[in-house]
Amino acid sequence: MDNIFNKKYEVTYRDTDARGECFLTSYMNFMADCGLSQDETYGFVIADMVKDDYTWMLVDYEINIYEYVRYKSKLRAETYIEGMNKFYAVRCFKIYDERDKLILEGRTLVILVDSKKRRPISIPDKHYDAYGVKEKNSYIGRKKLKLSKCSKVDSEKRFSVRYSDIDLNLHVGNVTYLEWILETIPFDIMTNYKIDSVKIKYQKELTYGEIVNVKTEIKHGENKISAYHEIINEKEEVVALLETHWI
Repeated sequence: MDNIFNKKYEVTYRDTDARGECFLTSYMNFMADCGLSQDETYGFVIADMVKDDYTWMLVDYEINIYEYVRYKSKLRAETYIEGMNKFYAVRCFKIYDERDKLILEGRTLVILVDSKKRRPISIPDKHYDAYGVKEKNSYIGRKKLKLSKCSKVDSEKRFSVRYSDIDLNLHVGNVTYLEWILETIPFDIMTNYKIDSVKIKYQKELTYGEIVNVKTEIKHGENKISAYHEIINEKEEVVALLETHWI
C-alpha cells in the first residue's frame, strides 16, 4: 500500500445537527467523495464505469467515530486501498481535524461487478498498479461482517425509496441506509447519546419506488446503548443489517 490520497473539507451549516455538531452521514459523504476523487485521479471515473456496465458495490462498512466537530471546522480526509484479491478490495478512510487529530476511521469491503449480469468480475491489473497494491491478498474477501437480526422489535418505520436516495448506479446510496435507521432511534437517545461505532452489512440492492421496513432493537447498558437494525424489502428479504453503538 503506497498511494494515499488526501482531500480537504469544511463543515457547512447543512452538515450540522441540533447540537451544532457534524452529522455522521456528512462524515460518510466526505469519505465517499474522497474515495471517488482518488478513483478519478487515476482515471477511474464512476460515470464511465456505469456506461461500461461495471461498478463497485459495497459489501461491508465499519466506522469508528472519536469526535464530532462543529460548524465551520476544517477537515482532511485520507483514503487508500489496503488490499485486493480477485473481485474484492478493502478501502480505508481516516478523517483529521485542523490540528491533525484523528477523529474518525472507516473501512469498507467492496466487490467489482458486471452491472448488467449482476456477477462479480476480476479486478484488472491496472487497478493494482494505480493504487500501489503490490500483490493479491488471499485474505481479502474471505472474512465478512456477521451481524445479527433483531431478537425483538422496539421501533419500526416504513420508507419509500425517493429519487434523491438513488445514485448513478440507480440504486440506493449507502448513506441512506444509515439515515433510515436513525429515524427509528428514540429522540431522547438521539439528543443525549452519540454514535461511536457503526457496522453495516449490505445484502441486496434497492431501487427507486421500492418500499422498505426498518426494524430496530435497542439494548441499554451502563452509560452506553447498542442498537441492532434490519432493513427489509416488500418480499420480506433482508437487504441490510446494521449495528450502532452509542455513548
